[in-house]
Amino acid sequence: MRASITPGTKQPLWRRGAAAVRLLVAMRGTDPALTEPEKELLADHAGRDWRAVVAGADVPTLFVAGARSEFWPHEHAAASAALNPNASAAVVERAGHGVNMERPRAFGHGLVAYLRRGSAAG
Repeated sequence: MRASITPGTKQPLWRRGAAAVRLLVAMRGTDPALTEPEKELLADHAGRDWRAVVAGADVPTLFVAGARSEFWPHEHAAASAALNPNASAAVVERAGHGVNMERPRAFGHGLVAYLRRGSAAG
């Protein structure tokens, strides 16, 4: 699923209105503080070069990015998908890094469409 994208403006979370509210509601009751092991895992994950892993994956893979992500530029979804013929990319407009929480319907519809295409091909 390659989506044409229109770059969104980078906005701080507090300026994203309804999307920020949805994200905060979805995270209600969670502890926002990371433990030391979680910090270590996050640093390892963010600092690692995953290109060889992506290129070698032998299963269908979907890279989803929010057009307004503060952490992962949406262009990286298409760049990641280009590494593997089994991969696809989708960009969800008006979403930041928490696409599934900020735009749950758009995320769900896109995921179902992707899965249906895969089952039709198999």
